[in-house]
Amino acid sequence: MRVVLLAAGESSRTSGMKQLYEVDGEYLINKQIDKVLSYGYECVVVLGCEFEKIKGVIRKDVKIIHNKNYKDGMFSSVKSAFLNLDDEVLLFCHIDRPMPKKGVFETLLNSPSLVATASHGGKKAPPIKIDASMRDELLSSYMMRLDYWVESCKECVHLEVDDESIHFNANTDENLRRYFG
Repeated sequence: MRVVLLAAGESSRTSGMKQLYEVDGEYLINKQIDKVLSYGYECVVVLGCEFEKIKGVIRKDVKIIHNKNYKDGMFSSVKSAFLNLDDEVLLFCHIDRPMPKKGVFETLLNSPSLVATASHGGKKAPPIKIDASMRDELLSSYMMRLDYWVESCKECVHLEVDDESIHFNANTDENLRRYFG
């Protein structure tokens, strides 16, 4: 099973690249990768902005996908993953959200649904599971945002999980400090 870490953005709401934010002497991107690997999953990273710089700090045993269309938004990174991987199912996480507990991934993977998102307290959030059978529909979509595509997808379910951290979003300098130290 592979988890795709979406990390192609420009970090426009923070003072520096979120991927290179330092957490306990290590870059955030590597902390996130290490957490995925500690769960026993493979990790694939989708990069875009500052590709060479960020690629240079990532462990050599991690597959990296270069999304040259990253300015088109996060959905373009999801499409890049489906164009470059042939897995039966992919789990998508965001670089700027604390990695949820392993049980969240297991809940998504155990769902027979083709598309599933986590939900806590009735409010949905990543990670997102997408089955490969949705590939053609996803790749042909003209929607510009992943969350819009998920909401429009008739195959999607929202699964209640016991991990409020799915709602934590470190999209500002203050939130990076709050959630990652």
